[in-house]
Amino acid sequence: MAAAARTKSSDRAGVIKKLLPLAKKHYKVALPPTDLPVVETMLFSVCLENSSVEAARAAYDRLFAVYPDLNEARVSSITELQDVFSSLSDSDWRAFRCRRVLQYVFDRSFAFEMESLRKKTLELGVKQLAKIKQLTPFVRAYTLHVAIGAHLVPLDDSSRGFLSWLGLVPREGSLEEAGESLKSLVRKSEAETFCASIRCLAVDPNLAPAFTEDAAKTDSSAGDAASAIERLEQLMKIGAEKYLAQAAKAAAAAEEKVAKAAKPAKKVVKAAEDKAAPKTKAAPKKAAPASADDKKKATKPPPKPAKAEKAAKPAPAKKKAAPKKPARSTKS
Repeated sequence: MAAAARTKSSDRAGVIKKLLPLAKKHYKVALPPTDLPVVETMLFSVCLENSSVEAARAAYDRLFAVYPDLNEARVSSITELQDVFSSLSDSDWRAFRCRRVLQYVFDRSFAFEMESLRKKTLELGVKQLAKIKQLTPFVRAYTLHVAIGAHLVPLDDSSRGFLSWLGLVPREGSLEEAGESLKSLVRKSEAETFCASIRCLAVDPNLAPAFTEDAAKTDSSAGDAASAIERLEQLMKIGAEKYLAQAAKAAAAAEEKVAKAAKPAKKVVKAAEDKAAPKTKAAPKKAAPASADDKKKATKPPPKPAKAEKAAKPAPAKKKAAPKKPARSTKS
């Protein structure tokens, strides 16, 4: 993935210049409310993180419909509060942060009011909100941006993922650092519109799967600012599923091409090594030592030759019978 940190500022500025009209063309960009009291601003930012402005408004309205008295929400369990945020991701964590904000504010002044934050400098405001340990970087930056009017670019995980895919911010590092890197490109008066526009794209369910860290591993063009707008238009046209399938196929083809190119090179190197290596005669192989059975066979005398069978004696010839002599006649 191309490193956004090495992308020229002029290239990033060019991407932002084309990005905002593109978002306005395809989405009805809704701006979050900026006239809420400080405590309510923090509660709204808890709803807004990693979600659309419309979904955040619905959850925020539901919170005050279920708990018109914020003290009831302060003493409620996480499970009870979680139902308010059931339409949003990480509903349990949102319930936990919401209750923690109410507990901190009430324990500090015995009232759900924190308007004194508006009179503080950015440095003092950062220190005060840092005392609420469970707040995320996005909630702190959003609250300071709205309440104090500080020149900040509040980013959550979804926004940073989208911007890193474009090549505008690095994926590594903190959210504060990513937002800080955009301050020179986004003017203070445009920060609100900029954040609302990129939020429309970042949380779009048809596009968001392409902006994850795992997806970036298979998309070799992710993070390339030079092709950012072209890639975004293609993604919006075919959707994340087809886009990632094509990216994976292209990555596999590239790997196969590299592997094929490496094979002849290996053969050339091997042939050169064989040619450079001195030829040595192979030493005669030593006979393997004889085993005990072989030794016994070697010392054993050879077997005696089998005795020839005695020649069969010829059967004795039968004697011819002697001719009978005629009987003598007696004279009377």
